[in-house]
Amino acid sequence: MRPRLSFLLLALALFLLGGVLSLPRPQGEAAVRPSRAGALPEMGLVVAARDIEYCGYHTPCGPGSRTDTIFYVRLLGEEVRAVAIPRDLYSPLVGGKINAAYGRGGAELLKRAVEEAVGMVAERHLILTLDSVAKVVDAVGGVEVVVERPMHYEDRAAKLFIHLEPGRHYLRGAEAVAYMRFRHDALGDYARLDRIKGVLAQVLKRAQNPATWPALSLALREVWRELDTDLTLEEALAQLPAVRGLKLSLATLPTREGPGTFLYVDEERKAAFLSPFFGTTLPLEPPEVPVHLKGEGPALAWARAWLSALGLNPTWEEAPVARSALYTQDPVAGAYFADLFHLPLLAPHLPVEGVVVELGPDLLP
Repeated sequence: MRPRLSFLLLALALFLLGGVLSLPRPQGEAAVRPSRAGALPEMGLVVAARDIEYCGYHTPCGPGSRTDTIFYVRLLGEEVRAVAIPRDLYSPLVGGKINAAYGRGGAELLKRAVEEAVGMVAERHLILTLDSVAKVVDAVGGVEVVVERPMHYEDRAAKLFIHLEPGRHYLRGAEAVAYMRFRHDALGDYARLDRIKGVLAQVLKRAQNPATWPALSLALREVWRELDTDLTLEEALAQLPAVRGLKLSLATLPTREGPGTFLYVDEERKAAFLSPFFGTTLPLEPPEVPVHLKGEGPALAWARAWLSALGLNPTWEEAPVARSALYTQDPVAGAYFADLFHLPLLAPHLPVEGVVVELGPDLLP
């Protein structure tokens, strides 16, 4: 009843391994790149997805120069902690929105802009295309989502057609990409980033299933040619020992609105959130925060009984849940309960009271 997130980085590991093996590498490349010593490798990585380029009216012609989805990922031995960066964030280094950095100065400028925003070192980059993301989602068999409000949007120029009614939906690769690109609700880009975090966690969880490994490996080899990355084989292989016990935490960079359509880093909230998010050690006792359980049937009953036996008194509600995850904006409490349930921590943009544990049918054997 306590499923571990073992093999959680398997998708990334196969992604790196399969791709790197297929690419020629300049002689002496490793000698000029910095490397970290130690049994558990540590690395700062910028992962971004390029939007679509148009070469004529209503004529998309391939990956564009903007990166509308940007993550700063910190690999910490057996942990992956990542922060989503809103596309409209103002970057003094770029002199405009951060999503223009890749087009103006390539991956190096994007990495420097991300470093400027989060205050952490970005040593490597992995730039994806929307098509490559769809192929990886297909390779793990698609994803399941629960839509709370109607999602309708069409952009014929971008060949983007989104029509989802409230309820549970099973999405293949292209549908999942459209779901993640939707930003036409009240929360705009923040809600989009939360949807991306949910799909990413589910893709990585599905990659735990050995049945997905052959298809995933083939897909990664195919899409690697579309990518822009400076990862080396040595760095990819160094992550493999940490795969089995991996923990995943995803959050959004705290921002505030500014003039025009720009967002700015909320330095006060950033200081209060990012430092514990990246440096948290687990507390010995349960943090004194409200715990709310949300889910269905046996999984909900099990969690209520288990927490009660630990002396906790959670509130609870019966509700449909696609996949299990834990939501909070408290990085210390989130780290404790995510470890307790062995669930990914998905810190949303909107305020959450205490800790919300969503328990889906994937928890059951």
